[in-house]
Amino acid sequence: MSEILITNWNDSLTVIGMLDGTVQYLDILDNNRTGNIYTGRVENKVDNLSSVFVRFEAGSGKHGIGFLPIKSMPAECVLNRKIENSSEIRTGDIVLVQIKTDEQKTKQARLTGKIKISEGDYKNDPESLIKVAKTRCEYQLLVDMTPSVSDIVNRAKCVLKSLNNEDIRIITDIDHIYTELSSNGTECIFYDEEKERISLAIHYSITSKTDDLLKKRVWLSSGGYLIIEQTETLNLIDINSGKNLKKSDAFFLELNKEAAREAYRQIRLRNLSGMILIDFISMKDKNMSEELIDFIHELIADDYCHMKYIDLTGLGIMEFTRDKYKKTLKETIDYMRK
Repeated sequence: MSEILITNWNDSLTVIGMLDGTVQYLDILDNNRTGNIYTGRVENKVDNLSSVFVRFEAGSGKHGIGFLPIKSMPAECVLNRKIENSSEIRTGDIVLVQIKTDEQKTKQARLTGKIKISEGDYKNDPESLIKVAKTRCEYQLLVDMTPSVSDIVNRAKCVLKSLNNEDIRIITDIDHIYTELSSNGTECIFYDEEKERISLAIHYSITSKTDDLLKKRVWLSSGGYLIIEQTETLNLIDINSGKNLKKSDAFFLELNKEAAREAYRQIRLRNLSGMILIDFISMKDKNMSEELIDFIHELIADDYCHMKYIDLTGLGIMEFTRDKYKKTLKETIDYMRK
């Protein structure tokens, strides 16, 4: 059975897709600012970097400041005065900026003044937006590109359908989410905690089923396990056979396939991106190694972040790349707890 749950998880509104009791999709809705457009104020100009630092959110500490290369700021996006060239920008100027890349790990958000609007009131019309922005003060969110609940639910549906093409139930315990989805024509079930006398989280054992997503070690049903390391530059997943005493390549192939399925699930749920290295258990039979690679190609074919197999290194480590969708799950939760 496939189900999409919309509830509060780790104090954040979250969409959780489950297939036969296993979490296959997880997305925290209220944290990705990429694409949002703000009026901000230049707090500091760094001449040797040809850049400025712009505060676009008040009261957000360092999370509300972004890095803006001067060359990406058109003169018309300086709102408080008229300038001929972006090099004339100075501390205190009010500017119109868009988040190109939201903050990640130790890096601040990267901003641009080259505004792109693909939807909403100002679709493909940045000139009208600039006129409106000139009537506003700093630190205002003018265009919110955060995906709607319906958008996230549809993405969760696609992931679950790719794994098992069956009917999907959508369930929420939040009144306004039920109203929003129902008004959009989405069939949704409202979970009434008072009537059921047990919370949605407990009923579906959400805590226990998501417990492994923030752990370094993830166990496999065969007795093997994954070790997942997230660093600044890459993500490394090491496959271990555990206490299994079987040594045949046929056994290792099945263990590697099981590990590949779980590794890909963890990659999706943890929002891992960039360079990903997976150290599978070595197999002497080259045909079995090729079979594993073909299995992985099929496994990641429909990944919405375009995970791509690159190569098998001389040390037997598989290299992958994956597009960035948003912060990693760990970064998102750490940010929400600050």
